[in-house]
Amino acid sequence: MQVGFLRLTCTPLSNRLGVTPALAARVSNSMHQRPPVVVFDFDLTLTRWDTADRFFRWLLRRDPARLALVLAALPVLGPLLLPRFTRRLPIRYAVWVATLGRTPEALPALVEEFILTLPLGHGSVFLPAAVERLQAHVARGDEVVIATGCLDVLAAALLRQAGLGQVPLVASTVRPFLGGLARDQHCYGANKIPMLVSRGFAPPWAVAYTDHSADLSVLELAHERFLVNPKPGCVTRLEAALASKMTILDWR
Repeated sequence: MQVGFLRLTCTPLSNRLGVTPALAARVSNSMHQRPPVVVFDFDLTLTRWDTADRFFRWLLRRDPARLALVLAALPVLGPLLLPRFTRRLPIRYAVWVATLGRTPEALPALVEEFILTLPLGHGSVFLPAAVERLQAHVARGDEVVIATGCLDVLAAALLRQAGLGQVPLVASTVRPFLGGLARDQHCYGANKIPMLVSRGFAPPWAVAYTDHSADLSVLELAHERFLVNPKPGCVTRLEAALASKMTILDWR
């Protein structure tokens, strides 16, 4: 469920992202005493597929009534999936329908049930080469953090089962909305930066890994940048925006 592409402007990045100078300065001062910070995306960077997308599809398929509500809305919402700037609307509707009658507190049990339906459990989710790279950074003493648009309870459960539960996670959250759940904080694109800063991971970062051009803002603020299994269009957009060649990692 990837949406959008951030264009560079002449406005300072901290101003665009709502990071106050006091907050950035307070966290930056601590960086002189800390190891290099390495930022990993999650879905399609560490994983083989979009885990949140598959989780919410599973919630819909297991309940014919919910699936019927989504299918009934396709004539209206389907065309909105094509333009990037409207794609979030049908996605939000599908998430709301998938969670009708549920609270945030019910999600952990559903996540565990979902993981049990996977053919190899968490073992089918992660890219081995990606996990090895992450573990190599940890072994080297780097400070690794995962910043993802994935649902926090889903990403946390998958990481925990893969033995990576100790890695700090900054992820998206949901809140109650009209009987279902809706996005609260979305750790996606440029919004990753203030969310990382609020957790004590202020830029600049030593290294950033991602698969998607939506993370342009994160890549801007990293000294080393890696693209994991990217689509050709993603490489073109990022190299044009950053005016530099990207390092491509084929971890498939």
